[in-house]
Amino acid sequence: MVRVWFADLTRLSAHRGALRALLSADEIERADRFLMERLTDRFVLRRGLLRLLLGRCTGRDPAGLRFDYGAHGKPSLAGGPAFNLSDSEDSLAIAVAAEGRIGIDIERLRPIESAEGIADRFFHAVERAALRALPAGQGDEGFLLAWTRKEAFIKAAGVGLSMPLDQFAVEVTPGAAPALLEIGPELRADVGVPADWSLFDRRVLPGTVAAIAAHGMGWTVETRVMGPGFVG
Repeated sequence: MVRVWFADLTRLSAHRGALRALLSADEIERADRFLMERLTDRFVLRRGLLRLLLGRCTGRDPAGLRFDYGAHGKPSLAGGPAFNLSDSEDSLAIAVAAEGRIGIDIERLRPIESAEGIADRFFHAVERAALRALPAGQGDEGFLLAWTRKEAFIKAAGVGLSMPLDQFAVEVTPGAAPALLEIGPELRADVGVPADWSLFDRRVLPGTVAAIAAHGMGWTVETRVMGPGFVG
């Protein structure tokens, strides 16, 4: 089971002070480095919510949690659970599982002015062909489906965000089931083959799409929304 909590940060801004109180000294220092107040506030909200959620999942004091950071900067908790976080503007998604390699990405559905150029430069040939074949009006959605699924997979794989985007392919057609279609031979030693992975989409917050990647088969995804009552 992968449980995914979603939050609209604009609805939780009144709890900024309580969530800031949960942060460690280094997190507060990171938050205060931002030159724009709204970026500081967003960091405080998302990191505070992550701590609150993980505290409830583990039965531990949220303020006392200590994160370990892997070679590529991905945070983890000794003893679990596995988790991953993504945000797009004020939309937040946090995926949690008891164990395993999981990743999540969320994006606002919106026009992407340079979508074709980005795809031509960075995406796999299978994805480029599928995007070109989409009916008029579906190009932006197809691009964002590709982007979120690719980002979720990269984060779950845990081998760093420098993984070449053109060395693996995902399903990009709106309405088609999410799937990992191809993995290049140079990546297989680290991440395996497409049959080793599960991909899901969820559209919980209005105007967004989120993709969840998990290593292995047989996963289910449960979604929840963190509103003001979650903070208390």
